[in-house]
Amino acid sequence: MTSWESFTLAEQTLLRCAMSDSWLAATVQAYGVNLRWAGAVGAPPPRSYTEHEQHALVPMLAAVATGLVDRGLLTIRESANAVSSDADTTLDGSRLRAILTTADNWVWSPRRPSGIRLSATRTAHEQWFDDAYPTLDSSGLTQWDELGVDQRRVLVCAAEASGMLTGPFGILDGPPADLDAGRRLDWMDRQTAPLAQFVDDGLIEVRRNLDPAGDEFTVIAVDRLRDTLADPALWSDDLDWGVGVGCVFTYAGLAVWRGAWSSAWNARLTFE
Repeated sequence: MTSWESFTLAEQTLLRCAMSDSWLAATVQAYGVNLRWAGAVGAPPPRSYTEHEQHALVPMLAAVATGLVDRGLLTIRESANAVSSDADTTLDGSRLRAILTTADNWVWSPRRPSGIRLSATRTAHEQWFDDAYPTLDSSGLTQWDELGVDQRRVLVCAAEASGMLTGPFGILDGPPADLDAGRRLDWMDRQTAPLAQFVDDGLIEVRRNLDPAGDEFTVIAVDRLRDTLADPALWSDDLDWGVGVGCVFTYAGLAVWRGAWSSAWNARLTFE
């Protein structure tokens, strides 16, 4: 049986996305993140790809996707709904080639709602799901009951779809408006303390989202957390939803979440 490690990072990216029934749009961004987290040569800097950079990668990824389809590991489906269903159309032949070679289909945009979805075949699920989304041995790790309430809140935030730290649905409290610059930093030191250790350990990545209608972001390093979050512009009342700072699990963090914390969270459904 082919090992997970024998797949290229491009193949791993497409298979991971397919195992989650992800949209084809935004897949190039996922590939950039995969390269960066793996420390691969040619990885992008700590930010999202520009649209031009995404377009340049489409021919290579289209060839990889075609190869996985030919090997019976991947299907490309056209869907009219937000969730997959039996009504989805599996693409093949010239229609499939046309879809995969059109760069705009790979790049997420609110102007072009995506209808193309990646799905992994049963063979791919059965043979490599546990390698693509492993569960880390939790022995020796801090257990859920040993975490503080604020630490648990950060982990649940990273597991959620939005993952917002700031804004009306964020989990952090903004500094009071009457604080001077020094006291704002002290305030954010306290707010980011439960988050910083997870970032420093490589379990969570923090991103500043720039546009509610796009997928652009910059990565915030752990030593820039308090300075970035002390920026008054992040706490303006008139920001659009999704603009601000959010967090996501890295692959390592997701493995720990699946192994050590998610079962405890799901069983208790409480921060207390």
